[in-house]
Amino acid sequence: MANSFSRLNFRQVKQHGIDLNATVSADSNLDPQTSAMNNVAEGLKCIKGKISIQIKKRPALSIALDGNTVLLDIEDPSIFGLTESDTSVGVFDSLKTAKKLGEILNSKGLTLSILRKGKKAVSLGREATPTISSIVTGSDDIQVDSIKEVTKFGKDIRKHREN
Repeated sequence: MANSFSRLNFRQVKQHGIDLNATVSADSNLDPQTSAMNNVAEGLKCIKGKISIQIKKRPALSIALDGNTVLLDIEDPSIFGLTESDTSVGVFDSLKTAKKLGEILNSKGLTLSILRKGKKAVSLGREATPTISSIVTGSDDIQVDSIKEVTKFGKDIRKHREN
């Protein structure tokens, strides 16, 4: 199944002439992370469909792509391989990355909605319309759709780290 997805994905990307493995040229003023996010954003606009990932026959993650909207539904946070000793990504670094991703998605006309078990938690990009959350995030491209779901997602991650 994974091989057929890979072939489909690369075939669609080739059809639209997008190289997701593009490197940053020497004269580019973009850092490699920003360049990679730009390449992925361009690729996402061309792909439609849904990908579901299961771990031990239980839903873990699904990604639905449809034009300018990407829905990332996280059923099981263990999909990210977070461990208790993983301190490489702190809250500040995560927020900084989310802000950059939100800006790139907005500039490309895309919206990424992150869901927890089917319920919207956070939206980034074009359709994000933050209110009070812009004070916390410092960005007009990040919207907290549900504080309740964000809190539950945080608890899910902590619970996973404890196991």
